[in-house]
Amino acid sequence: MGKSSSQVVGYRYYAKFAAFIGNRIEKLIAINFDNRKWLTRRPGEPEPNLAVYAPNLYGENEGGVYGLIDVFIGYPNQQPSEVYQQYFPLVSGYPYQSYLVFHSGSDNKGFYLGNSGYMKEMLLWVKRIHVKNDGGGQWHDSRAEVPEGGGVITLPGDPITDDPLDMPASLYVSRQLDADGNTQISEPELVDVRDKTGFWWGGGWSTSASNDLKPASFVSKMSGPYSRWVGGIRVRSSPQGSVYITGSTFTGIDDYGWDNYSIDFVGETLDIVIHTNNTKAIYWSNLHLQRFGVPVPRAPSGDINPIHKIREILTDDAAMGKPEADVNDGNFKKAADQIWKEGLGISWAIDEKSCIEAIEELCYHIEAGIRVNRQTGLYEMVLFRDDWFEEDEIHAITENRIKDLSLEVMNSDDIVNQLNVTYYDRERIKNSTFSVYENGSILTMGHANAESVEFPYFMNMRNAEIVANWKLKQFSTPAWSGSFTTGWREARKWSRYDLIRLPWSKKWNGTILVRIMKINLGNGTDNTVTIDFEEVIPYSGEMNTSIVVDTPVDAGPQPPQPSINTVFEAPYYLTVLRAGQTNADLELSNNPDIGYVVAIAAKPQNNSLNALLYTDGGVGEFEQVSRLDYCDILQLDQPINETASAFVVTGSLTQTANSNNLILLNGELMGFVALDDATKVLTVKRGVLDTVPKKHSSGSLFVFDLPDVAFDSTQYAQSEIIEAQVLTTTPSGIQELSTGTAIEIQSRAIRPYPPANVKINDVFMPLYIDGDLQLTWSNRNRSQQTGGQILGYFEGSVALESNTQTLLTVIELDANNIEIATHSVNVTASNSFTLIKSAMQVDTRSLLVNLKTVRNGYECLYAFDHTVICSTLVAPSNVTFQVIEY
Repeated sequence: MGKSSSQVVGYRYYAKFAAFIGNRIEKLIAINFDNRKWLTRRPGEPEPNLAVYAPNLYGENEGGVYGLIDVFIGYPNQQPSEVYQQYFPLVSGYPYQSYLVFHSGSDNKGFYLGNSGYMKEMLLWVKRIHVKNDGGGQWHDSRAEVPEGGGVITLPGDPITDDPLDMPASLYVSRQLDADGNTQISEPELVDVRDKTGFWWGGGWSTSASNDLKPASFVSKMSGPYSRWVGGIRVRSSPQGSVYITGSTFTGIDDYGWDNYSIDFVGETLDIVIHTNNTKAIYWSNLHLQRFGVPVPRAPSGDINPIHKIREILTDDAAMGKPEADVNDGNFKKAADQIWKEGLGISWAIDEKSCIEAIEELCYHIEAGIRVNRQTGLYEMVLFRDDWFEEDEIHAITENRIKDLSLEVMNSDDIVNQLNVTYYDRERIKNSTFSVYENGSILTMGHANAESVEFPYFMNMRNAEIVANWKLKQFSTPAWSGSFTTGWREARKWSRYDLIRLPWSKKWNGTILVRIMKINLGNGTDNTVTIDFEEVIPYSGEMNTSIVVDTPVDAGPQPPQPSINTVFEAPYYLTVLRAGQTNADLELSNNPDIGYVVAIAAKPQNNSLNALLYTDGGVGEFEQVSRLDYCDILQLDQPINETASAFVVTGSLTQTANSNNLILLNGELMGFVALDDATKVLTVKRGVLDTVPKKHSSGSLFVFDLPDVAFDSTQYAQSEIIEAQVLTTTPSGIQELSTGTAIEIQSRAIRPYPPANVKINDVFMPLYIDGDLQLTWSNRNRSQQTGGQILGYFEGSVALESNTQTLLTVIELDANNIEIATHSVNVTASNSFTLIKSAMQVDTRSLLVNLKTVRNGYECLYAFDHTVICSTLVAPSNVTFQVIEY
């Protein structure tokens, strides 16, 4: 075996270097080079480091990247990089700083940069949610990471309202007495706390009854009523019960007359013991429990809760630096719980922005406001939701306490009924847009009046759509705004964003609900309070809206898409066309067992000019071995039998095809004759070269010529198994390697062509014959069919290839398909054979016919092999036929 010679076509560049990120991070989720795609950690790969392998990321000529990335997240006691200590023993560990070190690991070569000699621009997808900027633990951590689509809130009245609230399910077991007074324990039932819908996990519960299973010792005993979190499991006891906990796994409940218990869990394996008296117990072992039907953050889908981000801006030393005591902790937790439930998580990376501007942008994303409460002096969040304030928190004022009131109608002149929304699409790594319409308003006005809104911190359309609908309702609903003054002392206690039931009989009956947007207490001489307000538009209720997602104008070309392709061993004809007959015959004479792997493919996308053939050389390691141009492809539109030479197809040809073109359909090679563009009727020669006609119900017809074929120049030996893949190329990259197609080498090029035009009693593959077996065929010559017109299977005979024998075997089978006679004949000198009926065995019911060619010990690849039934019907005698006319 040997390979073709190679030559240097370029250079690969490697380097070791560090890239600084900034302050403390939690983890590196993914990295994106040159805006191509996100490269993530492989399943099972340990954090925090990241192994990258994308050697063709930039395209065939530009190369790609591969190597190891050591991730330093900014610990205060961070140790120096071992890679850099090899060269700079006194290098710093850069405490409190996050950075990346790029290298290659043990081979000391360096991180592969590509073929251009410089590192392309990188996008880093980092996460910092569960730790603060200073490295400390996150405040209200159970609500810090918002699952995509929203979370689940506990039932009203639940005694646990904090830490952690993401308890999705409960395990219930009940006890009751039977008619004889014996205790009966139910099977554990796993239910969802929201709707009590039952779910089972695994293969059910393993139960057993045993004596004295009471645990020998306990870390903690809780007498009911009580509720506690232990190691991720929340255990409740009933008023009369006692609960025993060992470590972080629940191990037993000692039952002293209470009726039931429940365990809330987050993915645990439990052993449960329920004591029915002092000596007996029911025991469930190795219960595998898992959350069901609950949105759980999928790494890396979880985003940070914007309330947490606002609170950090207020309190972090690097931002506003307010004391923790200046923040209303209960109020912020209430807001964080609500945003977590709504699923309005955000992601951001900011170079430079004022703290006030950042907070205002975050509030804009979630329809909220931040204020300092005038009574407590604490920072508070107000979410603009219908149920944020309790009824007793809404202020009221009588009309006679209002001195001056000015009014105007918001949105009265030109109501906005369309919002053009921009958000950041994390998957596409770019801004995306869609539009929200208020159809009722558009029909009333007769036209659309559009405004634009931007949500740069939302990473998905779902969040942007929710808030855009809220904002559209505000913009499209006429509402009152204005200001009034009052000398009423109580008004001095009000705060910004409070709600007031405002009366004004000159304009409306009763009161309207307004929100304080600004409050001015006057000066020392004038104690009147001036309040600017806006009428509250309810967020609940339906609108007649529709959403239209704009077709991205900057979507750009698609990444490499899989092609329709096929890989096979080259027949003699293709080998000769590639290397010339003299060279091909010389190679085969030196090593007749060799075979070549070839591939053809159809174009999968407009921006792909060609594809690459990769093979593993039989050793399991893929490498590029050839390039191919795309051929045309048609689809079979109807089932065809072995003799059909004209049939309907779908598709069209982009290149001119002629008699030099071959067609490959499910392993059968055909010769191209013509394609009628109007009727889509394709005319072909069936079973050309070393193949025979087959039935086809469907399939892809590859119409190709030699330039469309990719050759692996490696000479493989007979019986070798080669894995091969055809990878699409585009200007921006190469399709990733995956599982290859296995090709077993059969020394196809040296094998003679099989007999063609084989007919039994002048029919190709008949089901029945009556009387004698009359077999005819045409000779084929492998070395003669290397130029001129390719012969179809049903064409006439040519001179048989030298040193080739034609061998025929006819086996007589009885009604049970048992062999009862065999005829083996060398029919090289003839093109026909007859087995008369009288020479057959009396019990013969069918004949198996095998006709093949053999040359120097190599049999043809596709012999004629067919079984025909011998008819036993006898023509009736002494029958008179009469014609009756009507």
